[in-house]
Amino acid sequence: MNNGLKLRARVELSGHDVEKALFEQSKDELEVSRVYDHLRGAAAKRAAEELNWALDVNAFDVLARGWNTLHAVRAAVQRSVLAPGPPAIVTLEQHNLTSTSYLVLNSHVADSMLPELKITLQFIAAIQSATLAARDGQIELVALGETSILARLKYKRILLKEHRTSVDGAPRDPFRRQRAASDEQAAVDIYL
Repeated sequence: MNNGLKLRARVELSGHDVEKALFEQSKDELEVSRVYDHLRGAAAKRAAEELNWALDVNAFDVLARGWNTLHAVRAAVQRSVLAPGPPAIVTLEQHNLTSTSYLVLNSHVADSMLPELKITLQFIAAIQSATLAARDGQIELVALGETSILARLKYKRILLKEHRTSVDGAPRDPFRRQRAASDEQAAVDIYL
């Protein structure tokens, strides 16, 4: 289930970022060092476009995978399969979720396959609070507090890109008090 949750600003690599990774790879891979000049410029830009397509992250899926590792959430999801009925509600206070995945770029130069370029995507979410419902073996997002995302893209130990963003489309908890600005005032007129 998507729930309309998405990253406010997409994670993207530039052609320069890909060139940086390929340069580092060329230090270890003779095949890459021989053709490095052919992999720069327009080729690196095309490679970045392909990698960016893979980086179109579904924020809800990433968060749900993390929430599914928590005992309380996993237990509620399992109960929802065994005993259908009203959803089980799980409330989570401040927590962090970390996800690591890999992007693999396969390249060919003059009919020769190059060693794959493996880029690590580390996704770190700092979540103020979340209210989840477990129904029919699935997690549904009921409410989400402030959430900040840090995405790091690396080739081996080399940082290619660090990206900070938040999420859009998250339902807010209607029962959680919102901070009021100190200079705001409210007035109520009662007529009898």
